[in-house]
Amino acid sequence: RLPAPLKRLFIIGNSGLTSLECLSGEHPPSLESLWLERCSTLASLPNEPQVYRSLWSLEITGCPAIKKLPRCLQQQLGSIKRKWLDARYEVTEFKPLKPKTWKEIPRLVRERRQACRS
Repeated sequence: RLPAPLKRLFIIGNSGLTSLECLSGEHPPSLESLWLERCSTLASLPNEPQVYRSLWSLEITGCPAIKKLPRCLQQQLGSIKRKWLDARYEVTEFKPLKPKTWKEIPRLVRERRQACRS
């Protein structure tokens, strides 16, 4: 169980955690920062919008078991001010651009990052 007023959650180098479903529930935390780094077995994040509603900082890097971000988190990405994501997660943001080849994705990621910094 996590405390209800949880504002920041940093999980770094955890190889036993498989899910963060504990973030959802009766009283979801008002998370402002969520950092997941090198969590090799973490495979799922909650797919409940209220979990990410207050989020302004997000980092997900080196978490190979997370194959896809939950839909509600994908929809929130544009409103998260500070984010560092592995490129495979950022690809979901390019759906309107429809890259023709995988070779275009690094360029699109760079352009998107530059636009976010501006």
